[in-house]
Amino acid sequence: MRMRPLSRPVRGGFLAATVALVALPLGGAASAAGGGGGPSALDWAPCPDAAVAECATLHVPVDWHDRHGEQIDLAVARRPADDPDHRVGTLFYNPGGPGDGGIGYVMAAEEIFSPTLRARFDIVAMDPRGVGASTPVRCGLPVLTPETTLWPRTEEQFDALVAHNRAVGESCLEETGALLGHLDTVSVARDHEALRRALDVEEVSWLGISYGTQVGANYAELFPDRTRALALDAALEHSLPEVVQVADEMRAAEDSFNRFAQWCGTSDTCALRGQDVAAVFDQLVAAADADPIPVEGALHAVRGEDIRTGTIGRLTFKEPSIYGPDVSWAGLSRALAAALAGDASAFAVPGGEPQTGLFAQAGIGCMEYVPQVGTYEEMRQRIQLGKQTAPHLQGASETWQVNLCIGWPLEAANPPRLLDVTGVPTLIVHATYDPSVPYKWAHSLAAQIAGSHLLTREGDGHTSYYTSVCAREAVDAFLVDLTVPDREVCD
Repeated sequence: MRMRPLSRPVRGGFLAATVALVALPLGGAASAAGGGGGPSALDWAPCPDAAVAECATLHVPVDWHDRHGEQIDLAVARRPADDPDHRVGTLFYNPGGPGDGGIGYVMAAEEIFSPTLRARFDIVAMDPRGVGASTPVRCGLPVLTPETTLWPRTEEQFDALVAHNRAVGESCLEETGALLGHLDTVSVARDHEALRRALDVEEVSWLGISYGTQVGANYAELFPDRTRALALDAALEHSLPEVVQVADEMRAAEDSFNRFAQWCGTSDTCALRGQDVAAVFDQLVAAADADPIPVEGALHAVRGEDIRTGTIGRLTFKEPSIYGPDVSWAGLSRALAAALAGDASAFAVPGGEPQTGLFAQAGIGCMEYVPQVGTYEEMRQRIQLGKQTAPHLQGASETWQVNLCIGWPLEAANPPRLLDVTGVPTLIVHATYDPSVPYKWAHSLAAQIAGSHLLTREGDGHTSYYTSVCAREAVDAFLVDLTVPDREVCD
């Protein structure tokens, strides 16, 4: 589950286009409810503010076991291949999340995809069910309040968290309806099959990033004969018990932080160069826990836990990437230096804004995992495990946000299980020091996909297609020609 850190930097720029689409027409609609009949053609229209991309709407059932029941809308976008005479086919893309839409990436394809992929594929993505311009998750209460803490230190705080989670979930159920119980990955995979049918293509290739690897792998398991190639970057492992996944991510995040601290102490681009960065970080977190740092316009003053979770988001990329200069190790060092000087705005949870993204994030995540914390004593033990495993981050990780699901009123529709994918050419790319998805998960996922090839990127950060020339060239060659890399390691 990719439940993003609550104070992770806002992804601006091209992704803002996705938000804008919510209030704009997306072309005509095609229905997939019939299932057994022929595909319905999508009525494409130009996407707003995108010269090349086309947008449309696809109707699918809320419940794929009740195809003629309640329907929802899925917003989809397509960028036709630049070189139609040498077009390979259709490439489905999922950027991860959960809670991230795909439309904005297609609209900004020049910033995201290589010239090779843009030339040889029609690139297609959707805002998944519950997300962005698709039928959204709506809730009557905020996921976060000034009192919310995912590190409850007392039984009263724990009970308050559970009660609030339950109330939020009930409000989401009331305002969203049955969709709230059908936000799971398997349903999203089936939505993509409906999209393939509507596109009237025999097979598709896949590029899945982070949580998108889970979507792509589920699609390949369900529809192997429709999957030409599967490229998975930063593999998510969804067969592990929740407690194991949390512990794995604790270690991965802490390892990345330690590497950041070592780099920061000597790098010219680090705002804390020459200092004991780990010690400075610990002092800052302890001070914020004792006396939270006020930030104008924030949901609440910045606490130590906000700094820890915000740090996870900025460890995502070592170098500046598609998400801008602040989501980088240098950006993290600047944010920490500013917080030490009294400006902790980089770690603040915004106040006065709709928590629409968190509605989808919580709703999807709670369909995927069953929290193995049900009492305050179990929570106390989990927090202690975090302190022992990760002395600096104290357990902060993307999966720690599963605590939002304690008390959630609906059962997980897609709890962890092993996959069994056969007959699908698959390339998995994974970095050795990924703070979000531990490297060993790549080996585990590879074991669940028969004949898959693992390409290891020696280095830091989450994902490789966006950051490594070697990895990108390997993925491109695989998707275009089904060429497996002749090497096992990239940099």
